[in-house]
Amino acid sequence: MGIIKRQSLKTSMVNYAGVLLGMAFFNFVFPHLLSEEYLGLIGLLQYMMYVLSPLPALGLAHVMYKYYSTWKETDTLPQFNAFSILVMAVASLLFAGLFFIFHEPILHFYKARSALFIPYYFLIIPLVVIQVYNQYFEMYCTMKLRVAFPAFLREIVSRLLLIILIFLFIYQFLSEKQFIYGLVLVYLLSLLILLFYTIRGLDFKAFSPLKYWQNNPKLKEQLGFGGGMLLVSGLFSLHNFLDGILIPAFLGLGAFGIYARPLVLGQMIHVPFRAISQISLPIIREAWVQGDLKKIRDLNKSTGLIIFLIGSFLFTLLVVSADALFLLLPEKYSIAKPVLYIIALGRLADMAFGLNTEILYASKYYRYIVYLSLVVVLMTIGLNFMLIPPYGMNGAAMAVSISLIIFNILKTSLIYYKFNFHCFSRHYITLLIISGLIIFLVSFIPDILFVKHHKFLNPCLNIFFRSGVAAVLFLIPVYVLQISKDFNDFVKLALSGKIFKGGHKMNEL
Repeated sequence: MGIIKRQSLKTSMVNYAGVLLGMAFFNFVFPHLLSEEYLGLIGLLQYMMYVLSPLPALGLAHVMYKYYSTWKETDTLPQFNAFSILVMAVASLLFAGLFFIFHEPILHFYKARSALFIPYYFLIIPLVVIQVYNQYFEMYCTMKLRVAFPAFLREIVSRLLLIILIFLFIYQFLSEKQFIYGLVLVYLLSLLILLFYTIRGLDFKAFSPLKYWQNNPKLKEQLGFGGGMLLVSGLFSLHNFLDGILIPAFLGLGAFGIYARPLVLGQMIHVPFRAISQISLPIIREAWVQGDLKKIRDLNKSTGLIIFLIGSFLFTLLVVSADALFLLLPEKYSIAKPVLYIIALGRLADMAFGLNTEILYASKYYRYIVYLSLVVVLMTIGLNFMLIPPYGMNGAAMAVSISLIIFNILKTSLIYYKFNFHCFSRHYITLLIISGLIIFLVSFIPDILFVKHHKFLNPCLNIFFRSGVAAVLFLIPVYVLQISKDFNDFVKLALSGKIFKGGHKMNEL
C-alpha cells in the first residue's frame, strides 16, 4: 500500500487543486462573465473529444498495461511503443476521413438548437488525435507508477491555460474564432510537455515497430485484448459523456452550459477515486501475474473502505453547502440544483463498490467488461432518450446515476461469483448513518449574515462554516469508532507532526 498511498496522496492533492481551480473559475466566475452558450460550446468540444478518442486509440494503451509486467525488461516494450505510435497515426487518419464523411447528419443533429457549434465541427479531429496520444503517454506514466506529474499537467497546467485563454476572449483580445482555435493549442502544448517528460524523465523508448509484429507468437492474443479494450473504453466514454453530447441537441448549448456547473460539483467527490484507481492498476496487474489472489482481495477490502469513507465525507460536505454554492451562481442556474444531488449520489454509489473495474480489467475475465459495458451503454442511451425530453437536465443526471449503479452491481456480482470476495463491510452502514445524521443536523443551521449587503462573501463564509461543522462532526466519530485503520494511522501521523516536518518514512503514508 505504500506506493499507492504516496502517489494517490500526491495525485489527489494535484487533482483537487485542479478541480478547485476549475470550479472557482468555470463554476463561479465565468458564468457571470461568459454566456452559458459559450460555456456549453467549450463543454461540447471537450465531451466529443473524450467520447471519440477511444476509436483511433485502438485500445493499445490497455495492451501496454496488461503486458507491461512481462515486457518491461525486454526490447518488446519499445518495439510495442513504436508500433502503437505508428498504428494510432494511421487510425487517426482513417478517423478523420470518416468524421468528414458523416459530417452532414451529425451537424443536422445539432443545427436546430446548437448552431454555435457548427463552424467548429472539424476542430474535433485535432482534439481527438491529441487526446489519443495523451492517453497513451499517461498510461506509460501510470505503469512507471508516476501519475502525479501527468495529473499536474491535466488538472493544473491545462486549466490555467484555458482560464487565461477565456479571459483574453472576455476582454476582447481574441476573437471568437481565435479563442476556439486556442483550445486546441492548449491541449497540444500539454501533450508536448508530457511527451518531453516521458522521454527525458521516464526513459520512454520506441524503435523497430515491425519487430513487434514479426517476432511475436502472442500477437493475436495481445491485439485481441486491445480490440476488446477499444470497445470497453469506447463504451465507458460514451456512458460517462453521453449526457453532454445529447443535451446540446435536445435542449441547446445554453442548457448544457448550465447543467455542467452542478455536474462538476457533484463529480468532485470522485476525484480521490480516480487517483487511487490509476495507481492501483499496475499493483493489481502484478498480483494477477503472480497469482496472488489474497493480495488483490485484501487490497480491494482496505482500499474500498477508505474510498467510501472519503466519498461519504465529501458527499456530506457538498450536500450541506449546496444552497450556498448556488447563491454564487447567476439565479437562472438554480434550476439545475437537483442535478447536483443526483450526480453526487451516483458518484458516491460508484465509490462504494471499490476497485471492481480495475480487478476485472487485470483478470482473465476482462472480456466480461465488454459485455457488461455494452448492456449498460445501451441502457444509458435508452434512459437518456426517455428521461431528457420529459425531465430535461434532471433526466440526463438520472440516466447517468441509474446506469452507473446498475453497472457496478453487475461488476461486483461477477467478481463475487468468480472469486468469492467483495469490498463491503459493516463499516459502510456506519458511514452512511454518520453522513445522514450530519446532513440532517446541519440543515437546521440557518444561513448567517456575516457581512451586511455582500452578495458573494456571505455565501462563501456560510460554505466554510457549514462544511467546517460537518467535517468536525464526521471525522471525530470516524476516528473514535476506528472505522478504517489506514485513516486512523494517517491521523496519528499528522497529529505527531512528522508529516509536516518531513521526519516520517514515505511508506508510513
